[in-house]
Amino acid sequence: MPPPGGDTTSVSHRLSCSHKQEITESAQPFFSWASRRLRAEISVNDVPIEFTNEDTTLADKGLMLLSYEEEAIDLKLGMPRSTYFKLDPGKIRIVVDLSSVTTTGTQTITYSILYPRGPRGELLSSSITQKEPTVRSTTIEIGELFRKNVEIRCKVVGNVAEGYIAGTVRMLPETLEVRGQQVDIMQVSYAQVTLNIENATSTVVELLGFELYDFSDQLIRSNRIHPASESIQVTMPVMTVKEVPLTVEFVETPGSRLENVKWALTPIDTITLSGDASTMAAIDEIKLDTLSLADLKAAETFTYDIPLPDGVDNLSGVTSVTLTILFDDIDSLTVDATQFGYENLTTERDVTVVTSTLSVTLRGTSTALAQVNEENLRVVADLTNVSDADGVYTVPATVYVDGLDVGAVGSYQVTVRLSGGAENSTEHN
Repeated sequence: MPPPGGDTTSVSHRLSCSHKQEITESAQPFFSWASRRLRAEISVNDVPIEFTNEDTTLADKGLMLLSYEEEAIDLKLGMPRSTYFKLDPGKIRIVVDLSSVTTTGTQTITYSILYPRGPRGELLSSSITQKEPTVRSTTIEIGELFRKNVEIRCKVVGNVAEGYIAGTVRMLPETLEVRGQQVDIMQVSYAQVTLNIENATSTVVELLGFELYDFSDQLIRSNRIHPASESIQVTMPVMTVKEVPLTVEFVETPGSRLENVKWALTPIDTITLSGDASTMAAIDEIKLDTLSLADLKAAETFTYDIPLPDGVDNLSGVTSVTLTILFDDIDSLTVDATQFGYENLTTERDVTVVTSTLSVTLRGTSTALAQVNEENLRVVADLTNVSDADGVYTVPATVYVDGLDVGAVGSYQVTVRLSGGAENSTEHN
């Protein structure tokens, strides 16, 4: 039965039993006897040396690994037959921990041999004996570590899908720290990533490797330069473009109709926006204001800053607009109203409208205003908020012009007297 794993590491085997029989097998021997006292000797060649804490602890001390004497180690190991069949030689590791290094120069450092566990997680190392080499050490050279931050450039290839635009690329980190000997890192001008956005319809986020370039834009190929990061997160917003109108909502009232109003927005009445597709789908207009026509003069001018929804950009370059309003065939007329009534009385009371004449300003076309008279002009007091006590009250009132498209401009109040309720009479404002 071959040992587990099947790694390409060169392994030779020597097996011996208590009867001093010796068998030398190829890399994957098969044993048919069952002696529990059988032992194996294996040679595992070219096990690479791993260095730990190089970019952390060692770098924090301002030091770096310049070179090492050996890249791999040949091992000769002895073990019981039972361990042999459980051991995967390809998973044997040789580790050099650099955290204890404190000075520059050439020095000898001990390495550790880490054995894998068995197929059921059982510990195998306690039964393995290292026969060669007898000394677990290697020679390394430590130098002073220098650091330099360089810019990161993004090369964009391809084009987004039709109807979309690419935004401004963002990279994390924004700069790259390179480490090494001063003579090596000083030649680095920038790092470059390449981002493909061909036919993209949504924001592209990629974790990309990079290449280092010198000041002549030549690619640097050197294993003596150590970047602090192995990859760069690159984000390219991909947005939809949409043109929507700038709008103003006008509230009509009697005598103040939109058909009699001319209005214009300058310098633009539409705006081109860009943003995420889901955000843009909900935007059909940019509303600037809501205006009651009754509150406007014959000519008005308003200036508005153009509001933008969150996550939306203005591609038009115009940030404010002016609204000009002109009334066409709309006149005003001030008359005295003499007809009064009331509404919204909540209890049985006697009501007397004290106000006998009220000057009101009306708005409408000249033709409609010419038809206003005492019979079709009336004022109605609103008694909603009066108390139960008898007394004199000043209350809001609504002006009506019956049968005509004419409306009152402004707000009005009248005075009323209530009686037939509480005994005490008071005056209210």
